[in-house]
Amino acid sequence: MLRVTKFFSSLALVLVIVWFGVLNTQSIELNTFPLKLGSDGLGKLKIPMFLIVLISIFFGFILGCILEYIRASKLRRCLKEKNKNLKETNMQLKNLKRNLELEDDEILSLLK
Repeated sequence: MLRVTKFFSSLALVLVIVWFGVLNTQSIELNTFPLKLGSDGLGKLKIPMFLIVLISIFFGFILGCILEYIRASKLRRCLKEKNKNLKETNMQLKNLKRNLELEDDEILSLLK
């Protein structure tokens, strides 16, 4: 069931992107170099509008992922430290249990 849901949601997303691309095929002149410097055609790109929008969405997604990874790094570091403390505490607990068992054995051997 999950595969079918993923398939249809992916299909819907692809159809929306294709539909958006078909409706926005007009070219846009993108200036990458300042016009004041008198560049004759240098730094001018003619790109379909849907490509500019899709590239912007892609870079926004990547930037959001990077920022979220940086934000969550503090939480990951804290969890790693707590996990280390928990392992140390478990080792101490095992050692205490082992010591208590040894003392019980000595007392039981004296009673016999």
